[in-house]
Amino acid sequence: MERKRISTTELRKQNRNQVFRIIYDAEGPLTKQEIAKRLHMSLPTVTQNLKELFDENILTDAGADESTGGRKARLITLNKNVYFSVGIELSPKHIRFIAINLKAEELAYEKLEYPFSNTPEYRMVYAKKLEEFLDRFGFSRERLLGVGITMPGIINEQEGIVEIAPVLQLHHMKLSLLTEVIPYPVYVQNDASAGGVAEWWNYDGPSAMAYVFLGKGVGGALMIDGKPFEGLNRRSAEFGHMCIHPGGKLCNCGRQGCFESYCSSSVLSDDLGMDIKDFFQRLEEKDPYIMGVWNQYVSHLVTAIHNIHMVLDCEIVIGGILTPYLEDHMPMIRKKLQEKSFFPDEERYIHLGRCQGKANCIGVALHFIAEFLEQI
Repeated sequence: MERKRISTTELRKQNRNQVFRIIYDAEGPLTKQEIAKRLHMSLPTVTQNLKELFDENILTDAGADESTGGRKARLITLNKNVYFSVGIELSPKHIRFIAINLKAEELAYEKLEYPFSNTPEYRMVYAKKLEEFLDRFGFSRERLLGVGITMPGIINEQEGIVEIAPVLQLHHMKLSLLTEVIPYPVYVQNDASAGGVAEWWNYDGPSAMAYVFLGKGVGGALMIDGKPFEGLNRRSAEFGHMCIHPGGKLCNCGRQGCFESYCSSSVLSDDLGMDIKDFFQRLEEKDPYIMGVWNQYVSHLVTAIHNIHMVLDCEIVIGGILTPYLEDHMPMIRKKLQEKSFFPDEERYIHLGRCQGKANCIGVALHFIAEFLEQI
């Protein structure tokens, strides 16, 4: 079978990307000679690509390498702050903004208490606050790759709509309403899917991971080899509306017994007339009523996590606003999962997310970082 020929233009693009990626992925600065050796690429080819990347300010000098004799080699590293992207999370009670650099490191973060409403006024608020956010932290619009918007709903890009978002009481809302108020490239993504992308970025486990988001809504994402598995209709991993208690509590979606109706963060806060911090403070003080609520919550959480693992047989990462409070309770949760498991010798498979309550914001901002890395 004849091998398909690669055009000169395509070969140059591949070489440029390889040079960039080896510097991007490196744990520290590299010399030109090290890059050529690792890539099995000629020194003139490496030199030409480095020049282009330096001219675009994507790379920068990192001093000189230690030398045992002769001329010291120039160290090269990524200029990680040359470009950035922004993530905006729209939730029932808050608007969150985050800016991240090319290495997905947080540059700035703000949380605004502002209730969601499907109105032009609301959309103008987050558009205005975005501009204020950029100004406050001195971000240049010329370096902005794009703005991601994430929200708790099923996003249908092909039809350009939010199909349904129960916690926001939305049904068949045009995506253009969300994006037209922002004068930069915009991408809209489901919040839990975005959170899954963020956690995968920081993940160093096996090739498949299920992400479970616990917030006002409950959702999830299934990541396989670094990409979300979205299903035929982009509705996969809607864990929140998996029934764990037939005929049980009424959910925001209008059905009964959903995982979300039992394990939303509201169960531990709004429903009790307190915030999450107060709940866990009283739990630490061994308040009998709060302990009872918590035991019920954990029981339902364990049932849902067990079901997800039985179907998918992969690592599970829990994210969302509850993660900072769950660390001390993970031994108990793991013990209950072990007791429920069909496979008694099963190893630990559940972990807490590293991005905590910022995962959704970070994940949707990563859309533009990943796009940049692919196109460079």
